[in-house]
Amino acid sequence: MRTHKNTLLIIFLLGLTMTAVSQDVILKKDNTTVLSKVLEVSNTEIKYKKWSNQDGPTYTISRSEVTSINYQNGEVDKFNDNATTTPAPQQTVTYPQTPTPRQTQTQSTPAKPKSPYSRGRVQLSLNGGIAFPLGKFGTTADCYTALTDFCVPFELFAEDMGYSNQIGIGAAKMGFTGSLKLHIPCYENGKSIIGIPVKINVLYNGITDSEKQSFKSIIEPALSATLNNGYGVYAFDFKVTSFPSYWNYSIMTGIDYSFYFNKNITFLAEANIGLNINHITATKMKNRMGGTLIPEYSIYSMKDFNLVYKTKANLAYEIGGGILLFDHLSIGLFYTGYSPTQISFDLEADNISGDGERLTQKLQVSALSIQLGVHF
Repeated sequence: MRTHKNTLLIIFLLGLTMTAVSQDVILKKDNTTVLSKVLEVSNTEIKYKKWSNQDGPTYTISRSEVTSINYQNGEVDKFNDNATTTPAPQQTVTYPQTPTPRQTQTQSTPAKPKSPYSRGRVQLSLNGGIAFPLGKFGTTADCYTALTDFCVPFELFAEDMGYSNQIGIGAAKMGFTGSLKLHIPCYENGKSIIGIPVKINVLYNGITDSEKQSFKSIIEPALSATLNNGYGVYAFDFKVTSFPSYWNYSIMTGIDYSFYFNKNITFLAEANIGLNINHITATKMKNRMGGTLIPEYSIYSMKDFNLVYKTKANLAYEIGGGILLFDHLSIGLFYTGYSPTQISFDLEADNISGDGERLTQKLQVSALSIQLGVHF
């Protein structure tokens, strides 16, 4: 009977040994052991599951609390950390959970706040309005003076008709102006924006009714009388059929400034300089007795007599300002000027040999305009 008891004790101890061998045994510095399944050993901690509950939570213990680990395959890890032992932190338990995708965090530099005003971008505008001539714009004083060399009675007729005091005060009348402008912003500070404008401008002015009357009262009879006296026959009676008008085409650039009082009202100012093309349409006269034979000279009297002006380039400049409403509609006041230039013109007629006689006159151009604009 005793032999049977001893046999059972030996079998139990053997089973216990076999079970212990198949486990990882963590030996702590306080001489306690933990039967476990070790999952991970790092420089600072050890992660494991309890051998009795391998499907349960994962435990973490500080490496500084452990003396050694006896693995089930017979290997042994000994930890002889000489670092100063600090009080062991409370064990943390991590329960199994479904892994979630790792979100990558990126750091970006904060963007500079954008201006709340849309003029902080490239903008196109279309402008137009009425233009009031200033000074001697379109004066025919030089025209009459030049014609005196060709036809002396011009001056005499001017004095007799009482136009000598009026000639030179300016012949152009109220006209119109239009422009296409591209605004390119360059600098922004709070409510202020400084930019570069590129502007194509057109200015048109006809001549005044009084100046038309001067043409009819001075040029028509003077030219007719001069030619009738010169040829000794009544074969010339000129009437003006087309009066001159003034066209100026310019392209300019400079600097513009915008100040926003609020989102609905903006103050605008600009100054530009550039190149202008000055064009004057021809003065045309028709002889009502054209085609009359002059026997002494064996010629026919001329039918047409024209003053044809040559296109000339000169300097253009402009300064002005206004108010922009709701960022789309504007009203402004502008002064536009052009450098004085010598305009040449030819006398074109049937009986004038070659290319005709070329004369010159000085032209001054300046105007004040009120313009409305649409901004896109």
